Amino acid sequence: MAEQYLHFLLVPDSSAARRIRRAVVETGSRRGVVIGTLNELVEYARRAYLIPEPSDDWEEKFDSALSRIADSFWLESYSISPQETSTVVEKAFVQIISASDPLGDTYIPESDTLPERPRRHLEDLARLANDLHGELPADLSCIRELIFADKADALQHIFVYHIEGVPALTRWQESLIKKLNSDAEVAPDLQLADQLKEILLVKTIPNPANTNSLSTLQTRLFSDPSKRIVLDKSVQWVGTRDFLEEAEIAAGMVQTMLGEHTDLQPSDIGLLLPENYEYSVSVKNTFTLAGLALSGLPVEIWQRDLGREALFHFLFCRQKPAPAMALAVCLSSLLMPWSREEGALLAQTVMNGDYKLKPFSSASRDTRAMLDLIREGDETPNSLINAVQSFVSLLNGGDEFAGYVQQAKIAADSICIALEGAADIDWAKLRRSVSPKYITTRESSDFNLEGVTVWREGHEPWRPVRFLIVFGFTEGNYPTLPGSSVVFTADDLNAIFENLSLPIESPDIQLKHRRARFKRQLAAVSDYVTFLVPRRNPSGATQAPSESIVFMHQLFDVPEDIILELDAAADRAHVRYLAQVASDEPELPRTSKATDMHLECDLLALRTDSEGQLKPESPSSLETLMISPLAWLLRRLNAEPLGWAPENPNVMLFGTLAHQVFEGLFQKNTPLLGAEEIPPRADSLLDEAIRQHGPFLRASQWLVERHHLAVGIIKAALTWREVLDVLSAEVLGSEEWLAGNLNGIPIHGQADVILGLPKNRLLVVDYKRSSAISRRPRMQKGYDSQASLYRIMLQTGGPKGEENGELVNRLRKASQTGIVYYMLNDQTVLSDTTLEESGGLPNWEALEGPIADHAIELIERRLNEVREGLLCLNREGDTLFFDKQAGIKPYALENSPLISLFTMPGEAEETG
Repeated sequence: MAEQYLHFLLVPDSSAARRIRRAVVETGSRRGVVIGTLNELVEYARRAYLIPEPSDDWEEKFDSALSRIADSFWLESYSISPQETSTVVEKAFVQIISASDPLGDTYIPESDTLPERPRRHLEDLARLANDLHGELPADLSCIRELIFADKADALQHIFVYHIEGVPALTRWQESLIKKLNSDAEVAPDLQLADQLKEILLVKTIPNPANTNSLSTLQTRLFSDPSKRIVLDKSVQWVGTRDFLEEAEIAAGMVQTMLGEHTDLQPSDIGLLLPENYEYSVSVKNTFTLAGLALSGLPVEIWQRDLGREALFHFLFCRQKPAPAMALAVCLSSLLMPWSREEGALLAQTVMNGDYKLKPFSSASRDTRAMLDLIREGDETPNSLINAVQSFVSLLNGGDEFAGYVQQAKIAADSICIALEGAADIDWAKLRRSVSPKYITTRESSDFNLEGVTVWREGHEPWRPVRFLIVFGFTEGNYPTLPGSSVVFTADDLNAIFENLSLPIESPDIQLKHRRARFKRQLAAVSDYVTFLVPRRNPSGATQAPSESIVFMHQLFDVPEDIILELDAAADRAHVRYLAQVASDEPELPRTSKATDMHLECDLLALRTDSEGQLKPESPSSLETLMISPLAWLLRRLNAEPLGWAPENPNVMLFGTLAHQVFEGLFQKNTPLLGAEEIPPRADSLLDEAIRQHGPFLRASQWLVERHHLAVGIIKAALTWREVLDVLSAEVLGSEEWLAGNLNGIPIHGQADVILGLPKNRLLVVDYKRSSAISRRPRMQKGYDSQASLYRIMLQTGGPKGEENGELVNRLRKASQTGIVYYMLNDQTVLSDTTLEESGGLPNWEALEGPIADHAIELIERRLNEVREGLLCLNREGDTLFFDKQAGIKPYALENSPLISLFTMPGEAEETG
């Protein structure tokens, strides 16, 4: 049978509860005594007063109300980022409600004396409260019902012991405690009250008889800086590299402490950690390797919510145009019906710009069905319902991830329910409903008597220690600085307090409470404290020490910098308990010397067909070889770095789109389109090309880029049509694959256009979406190769495929074969050939002299080298040579960081 009265000792957190619980038990057997936090108090009271559990639909009701309040200060932010905006506004709403009178209706007072900004925000929150009709979050709703509960209904009365400020209470929470104590009508247990006060305020550890540095920090930090004392060995500050080195230094210090003090137990040593997951992991790993047991370390591990994550990104895939990053993440999910390796390959294919999602030859029926689902899109709720149901039914995580698949199915059910009967698809709301959240393993900390004691910055100390090592003593920690609110600034809160007398905890008051907790943590140490100051954060950026170091510095008669840097030998010698290895002769790092590599094998033979024959080289491959043999080798070995980045309209994509449009406008065996026919036909072809190669461009944010691209393509197409008309040219081949050889080495490539002119003349044309200024210099200097290689293919081979007999006949009869680059951006024609008809074309430039001699010579030399296994590395002068003397932008030198790493000193090797 339950006790008629319950003595409840209210504490700030579970750490304080653990410490006080032990102290109370040590005084003797106790009945009817509970030690707990505010949430536990509310739960005890709810059960005692038979209050039903609050409903769990608050979040849905609050979001719905937010969207209904017209002209509110959050409206624009809510339309862009609803989830984040809802969280921020809810926090401000609860803050104001918690400071109002709990005995009246849910009411937010108004005042004309407030400044405009806080007055408007309060008015909007008041409208929100009226729209909610008294609905409140679960904790506030329960407190309100408890305050109005009838005393006679209680199965058990609760008397609450509470120390002011520990923890700090809102107006509603204070009213709840008054209500419970009034109903209890029981005389307080003075012994319990004294114990609670003594332990929470950390009065159990006496300071040394003489005032040392530690006791000075415990008593005067953040208060009286007038009297300075000499800094002794009871306190020190040590500068480290980062949080990883902190863990290593601390483990060594603990070992040294235990070795020097025979009466010291591991439990007498404490570690105070910031509330960062990185610190828990690094301390656990390092201390485990050092053979040091820990007690109280947070071990709760967070895992990705793979099920909801897959469904979340699948919704992005079904809303076309789908972002490539969402497609890639979905394809690489561990729950897909294919292997991790296949998922990674599919994802990288998409990130490379190929959205076709072609299944592997060995793909199963489930794989093909899943790829169809990811490739397709939805316009109606019913089609999305079917797609979502099919998607989760195809997920397969095996035994290891079965739980995540089940989680995805639960989330899918909620989506289908939301879509039933809907007129259209609210994509943002659906994704918000299945937004992935980290899943905790819910592992509890191991609190044992023997291990090194671990405290957390945001918690009270759970047992006293003699020695303490404070981790992460950096800006924003010790104490943790209160976060700023976009709804109410500190000035806004002060104005509300002064004008409306609402007892709101301002950032200054929060900081005061946190400083007091930090002092209580220091007061639970009897002998010694080390503060570790990492100079860099986990990303490598520099960071400053904690703001508290200024207050600490004022207490001691010390030089300007009290931090001992481990990087400085003089400081390192003064660090107490620092574990140091014996000094040894330094070893200089191995000198890396780049030299040309003799690999003793035919590097061209790395790519052969099923019959062992060399696979052909392409013009782009040969240009890369010309600029950097190492870049060429890395590419054929698939050893280039693979990066993921959001889609953007880059030069390569725009070139691909323009090429496809031109291919459709100027086709083989098709009459030349009229000038008036080109614009609508180009628009249609561009839309088709965008769907295939860059679907993201269909989104509204790319409207300007899409428009400029279309205008440029149409202008270039009209000019090119005029060129073809003046030349009386006939399109003999479009995107025509050609094959031949260069000194016996097979080469092939896809020529954009092969034109036939009267008198058996031919032109090999390559479209370039750039300006003449970028192509003209290399042609003038003899370092252009691409179109000339197409001409070599025609001379040493010809078109691929047996269906090109007519083209082959025309090529055999050709009396002249010229090279043409059509520059789309400025509509300039660059050629190595002067035609009798070209005089009537103002944009035709015939360049004198050989345009490819130096390039072909250098390519041939490189081919001979790699056939012999010689890989010549780049020289430092190559960039300047190719850019200035060859007229080529050497982009191949940027293909991999290995190229610059293995670049040799010296000037470039010129040809000719």
